[in-house]
Amino acid sequence: MKNGRILTGIYGLDDLMDGGFRKNTINSIYGGPGVGKTTFALQYSLFGLDRGEKVLYVSFEMSEQQIIRDCTDIGWGIIKDYIEEGDLKILHIFGEDLEFPSLDITEIIKKSISGNNPRIVIDPFTYPTFYSDKEKRKSISTIFQDLRTIGTTIVVLEELADNLTSTNFGGSGEIQSNKAISMPLYLSDTVLFLQNLGFGEMYDRTIRIMKHRGSIHGEGIYPYSIETGLGIVLRASKKQKDRVMPKAKFDERFVQAIEKTRSMGQQGEKLAARIEVLRKNWVHDDDPQQILEMVIKQEKKSK
Repeated sequence: MKNGRILTGIYGLDDLMDGGFRKNTINSIYGGPGVGKTTFALQYSLFGLDRGEKVLYVSFEMSEQQIIRDCTDIGWGIIKDYIEEGDLKILHIFGEDLEFPSLDITEIIKKSISGNNPRIVIDPFTYPTFYSDKEKRKSISTIFQDLRTIGTTIVVLEELADNLTSTNFGGSGEIQSNKAISMPLYLSDTVLFLQNLGFGEMYDRTIRIMKHRGSIHGEGIYPYSIETGLGIVLRASKKQKDRVMPKAKFDERFVQAIEKTRSMGQQGEKLAARIEVLRKNWVHDDDPQQILEMVIKQEKKSK
């Protein structure tokens, strides 16, 4: 954990996500078949295990033996040792047997975890979404609220539509699809969209950070590859990474603005604190002077 963040273990991703996932959050991984969603989930798990963390992996599709086999194929045979030592627990659940998913899943997870703030994976989170919109929203919301109190969770969601792309994210905060029941994105703290175009070029596989609540994050489309032995490796350029790094070259502008606002009394002190936060998070190459002047002018107005 770094600065309160949970490192994803995905090479190159944390630099674009303000250091990783926030603690005790729900982080959704969307994408179609073959984009590497399960690889992402296993890589996230292995990274924590290598650092002495506990992991609970809830699988609706693969058995423990299948997971061991797939990990061994990519060069992560050590996963078997973590299972035997009790650091990694894999639960294979048949989704069709969950009559009341919000109750069943959370109770099963609570009884299965050990240690504080474990990494939790649910792969895929498809079965609990097969309900009417009203039932589904209530059920998923209950599950997510409970999971946040337990640990930091990744939920893997399968792209069910043939033509779902990153442009199909509706303004209502849902993934839109003519074949799949929509998933309310506002329930997740972070949403990552993985895509495989199948062209065989550099941008064949891409990842987009659709949402990362309370955090600076990259807004571009980043190519990645899946490498044997390593897993997912982002190929973001230095320029792309620099875009999400706070810029210190305008510090003098912010200092001048803070000094000016403090002459405004108690109201100015409050504004100065907000400008200081802006200074620490200014990632733009543009000079902030015009924005600062506008803000100060507005704040000087009376009711």
